[in-house]
Amino acid sequence: MDTLLLPREHGAYAQLGFPLLSGLLLGSPGSSSLFFAAAAILLFLANEPLVLLLGVRGKRLQQELAVPAYRHLALRAVLGAAAGLAALWFAPPAARWLALVPAAFAGALVPVVLAKKLKTLPGEVVAATAFAAVHLPIAAAGGVTGTLLWGPPVMWFAVTVVATLCVHAIKARSMGRAPWVIPAAAWMAWLALLGALAILALLPDWRTVALAACLPLAGVVVLNQLAPSPKRLKQVGWTLTAANALALTLLAVVRGDFLLAIPLR
Repeated sequence: MDTLLLPREHGAYAQLGFPLLSGLLLGSPGSSSLFFAAAAILLFLANEPLVLLLGVRGKRLQQELAVPAYRHLALRAVLGAAAGLAALWFAPPAARWLALVPAAFAGALVPVVLAKKLKTLPGEVVAATAFAAVHLPIAAAGGVTGTLLWGPPVMWFAVTVVATLCVHAIKARSMGRAPWVIPAAAWMAWLALLGALAILALLPDWRTVALAACLPLAGVVVLNQLAPSPKRLKQVGWTLTAANALALTLLAVVRGDFLLAIPLR
């Protein structure tokens, strides 16, 4: 596979991967969960040939890679649609309805992509919502209910949004544009972290998800305080990925049983 036809936004792999993995790890995945996951991956991969054909990657690549881009777009879209239909066929009714959530937000991304606005802050927020919602049908098809069904997508969305603001703030400090994003990034990260701590203390059923969310949210708070230079964006990305991996590990290992037994006074 030509690497030029793979998505270049490395952060997007994590944004999709963590909700997908939480959906699989928190339940008992069967054929429908696996088909939902395959559909999400294939349709995600279909985005790159689409943006290339739209000229987002430049006129030269648009002309040079037009033929393979059309081929890869058609193949990935058809396979993704087939996997999605298979997932709906095997899925229980609840998972079928929940599949509409990521599908709706993915549909909202279409005009964003066509307008070449995917890298704007609003476009990234819509993408974050679509990625986070992938957890829902995968987990529901695996028998997950309650807070482990609804909590992780809320967590992934909140973490992605504050992390995105953090990255925009890093760029704003260097470029001198959109200065409002610098205090906004810091305040949003603190509010999200304090909200997770409040949920941890007040809502017993949500303690596992809240504690897991505290790990990456605290990491974003620290990064906003450190204010690294744009030259360190790769290290920032890996730091956030590691924090998300710890959150996912906590969710998968604990699954609410241990923390629910601990009284918080």
